[in-house]
Amino acid sequence: MGGKRSGARKPIYLCFALLIFLSPLACSLGKMMSTEMVDATGDEASAHLVLGKTYLAQGEYGSALKENEKVISLAGKNVPVDEALFYMGLIYAHPANSARDYGKAMVLFRRLIRDYPGSPLVEQAKTMVGLLQENDKLDNTIDKLNKMIDGQKKTVDRLNNTIDEQKKTIDRLNGNIVELKQVDIDVEQKKRERVK
Repeated sequence: MGGKRSGARKPIYLCFALLIFLSPLACSLGKMMSTEMVDATGDEASAHLVLGKTYLAQGEYGSALKENEKVISLAGKNVPVDEALFYMGLIYAHPANSARDYGKAMVLFRRLIRDYPGSPLVEQAKTMVGLLQENDKLDNTIDKLNKMIDGQKKTVDRLNNTIDEQKKTIDRLNGNIVELKQVDIDVEQKKRERVK
């Protein structure tokens, strides 16, 4: 019983040791092979954020959007994703942006509020959501008023057509009156001529 151990277990221990040793390498290799690269230090993401802000200030909205999207792909869930979300929301909400989309802006601001509640930009994002909602309500009101105005214009056009028809009728009746007066004058003259 207390005899010499066989060496049959040594290869098994060696395999386990190799697996334990290589598993971190395999994880990092998997990350390197994936399409989503995370900037561990945040330096690259921060550089893209600065570039995105510069493009936004210059009115180059498409380029600014791409730079902020790079920030999100590089930083994963880390800072400065909250800023990238905020600036992407601003880009989509910007009135000078021909590709503005208030719905997308609202989604981005709400994502910032939900995913980064401790961000210093949360209050500004809430304000922007409120403004966009108010803007949406005003747009709906404007649409309703424009429809009402269009309806009133159609009514005014119908009334103008009726007035034009009435004027033609009045002109025709005035013409008839003139003709009848002439007939009366002619009849009176004939009566006078007979009396003479």
